[in-house]
Order: sequence, then C-alpha cells, then structure tokens
Amino acid sequence: MRLVLPIFLAFIFLNKIAAQLTVGTLLNTPQSQDGYTLFNPSNGFNAYLIDNCGRSVNTWNCNYPPGLAAYLHSDGSLYRSGRILNNKMTMGGLGGIIERYSWEGDLLWSYRCSGDDSTSHHDFEILPNGNILLLVAFSKPIAEAISIGRDSTGDPNDVLFFESILEIEPIGTDSARIVWRWSSKDHLVQSRDSTKPNYTIIPDHPERLNINYLGSSVDRDWLHANSIDYNPALDQIVIGFRNLSEFWVLDHSTSITEAAGNSGGRYGKGGDILYRWGNPATYERGGSNDQKLYEQHDVSWIPDMLPGAGSFLVFNNGEILNYSSVAELSAPMDSFGFYTQPGVGTAFGPQQPYRVFRDDSNPLFFSGRLSSAQRQPNGNTLICSGNSGYFLEMDSIGNQVWSYRNPVTGTGIVSQGTLINYGVNSVFAVSRYLTDYSGLAGKNLIPGDPLELNFDISQCQIYNGVKNSDNQLNTVHIYPNPVLDIINIENFNPIESVEIYNSIGQMIEIYYGQKTNIKQINISNYSSGCYFMRINNNKTLQCFIKNNL
Repeated sequence: MRLVLPIFLAFIFLNKIAAQLTVGTLLNTPQSQDGYTLFNPSNGFNAYLIDNCGRSVNTWNCNYPPGLAAYLHSDGSLYRSGRILNNKMTMGGLGGIIERYSWEGDLLWSYRCSGDDSTSHHDFEILPNGNILLLVAFSKPIAEAISIGRDSTGDPNDVLFFESILEIEPIGTDSARIVWRWSSKDHLVQSRDSTKPNYTIIPDHPERLNINYLGSSVDRDWLHANSIDYNPALDQIVIGFRNLSEFWVLDHSTSITEAAGNSGGRYGKGGDILYRWGNPATYERGGSNDQKLYEQHDVSWIPDMLPGAGSFLVFNNGEILNYSSVAELSAPMDSFGFYTQPGVGTAFGPQQPYRVFRDDSNPLFFSGRLSSAQRQPNGNTLICSGNSGYFLEMDSIGNQVWSYRNPVTGTGIVSQGTLINYGVNSVFAVSRYLTDYSGLAGKNLIPGDPLELNFDISQCQIYNGVKNSDNQLNTVHIYPNPVLDIINIENFNPIESVEIYNSIGQMIEIYYGQKTNIKQINISNYSSGCYFMRINNNKTLQCFIKNNL
C-alpha cells in the first residue's frame, strides 16, 4: 500500500530540503576533522576559507585569475599564484605571478615570473625559512633539443618545454632573489644517436630523464609538472609530472652547481633523481602492466606527527582508466633518507601502494585533471576531486565523513538546489587548517553566511563533542550524496525501518530488517531527482539526490 505524506510535511520539507545538498556542505559528521578549508576556484578572482558547514570565514579578492595554487601561511597571510596571459608559453596550469595578501586582503608582495621563454605554473611551496619553491617551465628551440638527442620524427613542435625549480627569496614588495635552481635539462639521457650528448643505455640510468619518452603527450609541454612538496627533515623535494605519470624525489641540499650535475649534496647524486615511482616505462624498466599512476596530481609527503607520516599521498587521476583514486605508499629507504636502489632491470618499489581510496559509485569522485589529497591529524584524508569541484573527507577505511561542492562557477555563484554541470566549478586543490593553526591565532573566525545563494544550513551541524541526554551522539548521515547506485545509512541507534519518498511526497519503498547501525540500499533503478528518507519513523526527513550521470 502506498502512503502519502500530509500536505504540510510536503511543503515544509520539500520546499526546504529539495534545494539542499547540491552545493555547499553536503555531509558533516562527528567523524570529520574540525578545521577550516581553503580553496581557490578556477573561475573568478577570489580565494575562500570556510568552516565545515560551508560558512565563509574569510575571502580574499585577488588581482588575477588563479594560476593555480593558494596556501595560508603560518602568519595568516595568503600566498596565491595568478595567471598572466602568455602567448609564447601556452600551457595548462599557466601561472606567471605569485602574490601575498594579508588576512584583511591587502597586497603585501608580488613577484612576476613570466616571459617569452619561461613562466611559473601550477604549484609552489613555501619553505620553513620563508623562501618559495616555484615550478617554472622554459622553452628551447626544437633544433637545440634535437642537438642533444631528441627524436624529431613526427614532432610538429617548434619548441620544447623543459621544467625547472627556482627557489626565490622575497625582497621588498615586488621582487625576489633566486638562491637555488634545478633544471630537468641538466639530467637527460638518450639512446637514439651515439654522436650526440647523453647517449647511453636507458635502463642503466634510472636517475636520469629519457628525452625521447613521449608518455601521454607529444605536445611541446611533454613533461607537464603540476605539483611540488618539500620534506624539511630530509631536505628533499618531490615533484610530480602529469605527462610522465610519475613523480621524482630530488636533493635540495645541493648548491646550484651541484644541482646541475650528478654528484654532491647530502645524498651524493647532485641533481639526479634520488627516487621515482609510478611508471617504470619512463626509464625502460617496465611496461604498461607495471604502470601505477595515470596523469596524477598533488604528490606530497604526509607530515611528521600525522598518521602515515613519511609516506607519500597522491591523487591518481586515471583519465584513461575512467576512474580516480588516492594512493598512499611508502618508499623503501633507510633512516638517513637514502632510497633503496632497484636491482638490475627492476623498478623502484613498492610494487603496490600501501592503501588506495576509491569510490566508483560516486561519479563526482572521478576527475581527469586537477585534484589533491591531504592527511588529517585524526587519520582521515581530505580529497579534492578537481573537475567537479567536489571535496570529500574519508576515514582510514574509506567511509565518507564530510563533503562539499563548490558553488562558484564561470557564470557566478549558484543558488542552493542548482544541479551543476561537470567541470564548470573546478578547483585545483584544497587544504584544511586546524582551529589551533598559528596563522589563525588572533584572527576573527566568526563565520558568516555560506557562499551559495539561497543557502539553508539547518541540517548541518558543527560537532564539538557535545552529546545528548543519553550520552550518545544524536546523528544520522547518508552517503554518498549525490548517489549513483548504493546509498549508505549510518545511525548511532540501530536502524529498524527506512522509508523513502519521492519529490511529491509518495512513499515508494519501505525497508525492514536486521537492527544494525549501518544499512546499504540499492537505488540503481531510481530515476534522477530528489528523494526523502525517514529513519526509524523519525519526524526529520533526510534528503538525497539520485544522479544518473
């Protein structure tokens, strides 16, 4: 027998809830890491800091569109890269300028790194001493690349881009001094022409870059670095290359001269590669079956004192796989930071990541570009699925405990209830800062309104450990939301019944069963739209969106 909700319930809940859970905070549970999330939408000129209910804590209005990274410094200022049009250095992730803004939004410093043959791009890293590591691409005529062993057969490009890292020391309000430099062009090998430099047997030198490895791109931007991170204890840098589908570890302790060679520094290898992982075909010690990363982004070390400290986290985009994941892996190394070198003909370990986070049931998890992952002190992992502007937090076993969808699109900020098309609200990466972060000390953290228009956060709760009179957390959460096939229901109290209603208040399903705290329901046969769920005959309805993307 089908039951109909009373008209007053339909109006109260359908008008109120149907407009929810499409943008802004979609899920907030007691298991999420309390803090403030910084993100820098690909559209517009603003960077935002929000609390776990999506309420604005601070907004910076900047001078340039994003170029792409942004970070909150330990003094509360915002470092943000901007995009400057460069007709000579056209590439994805174009930057060209980096700026520093006070908490109040005043411009404190800017540095332009854009010219006819070079540009900063994608990511940067603030070092403990206040210096900054910049990713800088630079071009060389194709004739020069051929002279050092590049195979030009079928190559339509007039120039070839190489990658470099510049360490700059900010000076004054608009300048900087270069104090260290590393270049990929200084560490090449080739097996094409014995009469040209760097000729060797490729598998014998995994510490070098094969200038003729094409990977996923024959574009002049053949390497396409997109992330950089620094390990202060090891004095090492990790840099990710999308078009190589791998990341490298480099020695930062070298001088500029040593960084251009293959000896010197703490680890004795100069600027050669200390460790690499993701795609052993790049150094001819594996094939397609051995590849682990696919167009990855945001490789970083998990910081000291956090669960998994010392391991790498990386968002594995998987564009050609049609699914994305986050990989956590530990590189084989000794206590002094020296990496275990692979045997003859074998690849750098490990053979598999220690842990992989995936959610193939949620179409918003997949992102062919952009994206990030950050370990939280409570062991959760904060993930940005960049193309869909979707942020989610997963616990150590893959349960989703917080999620948010960026409401900022290319045509402006949308209203709550708007179904956003894939790709129009993209975000490069997100970072969360804890409530006791030094950069937030003494700052006004009173939250304002959520970013989305026509907001309603009545169902969002800020959990601070307060319990109800029965000394139990009073919460129900459903995930993922939006959902494709399987929806999970988690309740502190055992689930005795679940009623599901359509958007006009008709009950379409009712479930009874074992009294467990977690229940899964298959809704793959539902049409796209907004539905409502009543748990244990409670008066409060839960809204979820069925998405058949």
